[in-house]
Amino acid sequence: MFDQRTSGRRLVRWKAAVIPLNRPDHIIQSHATEVAQKGISLFCKEQLFPHITYRIIMQIPDAMHISVSYVEVEGKPIFSSLVGSMGEFRTGMKLTDISNEYRSKIDALLRGIG
Repeated sequence: MFDQRTSGRRLVRWKAAVIPLNRPDHIIQSHATEVAQKGISLFCKEQLFPHITYRIIMQIPDAMHISVSYVEVEGKPIFSSLVGSMGEFRTGMKLTDISNEYRSKIDALLRGIG
């Protein structure tokens, strides 16, 4: 569930989970490692599609939560949006808090594996 990346001078440790939007009670952990390994740069490439099917929630240092919604096109995930809880990334994308519903679910998951 972890992937270490160098971000500037700090080592970033990722935790991630996938929650289908049509079944918010269901957390898919099998996708988490693959998602984390792709890194935040992929998520900053915003692509707009009409059918958002999953929400990926990641936690990186300083209790930062990142929520990425994506759609699948021919079985391949296409990332569509990125929000987080601590301001802006270097791309200048404005970030906002994720909903309490998803925050509580991912917090419970992370406590279970952390």
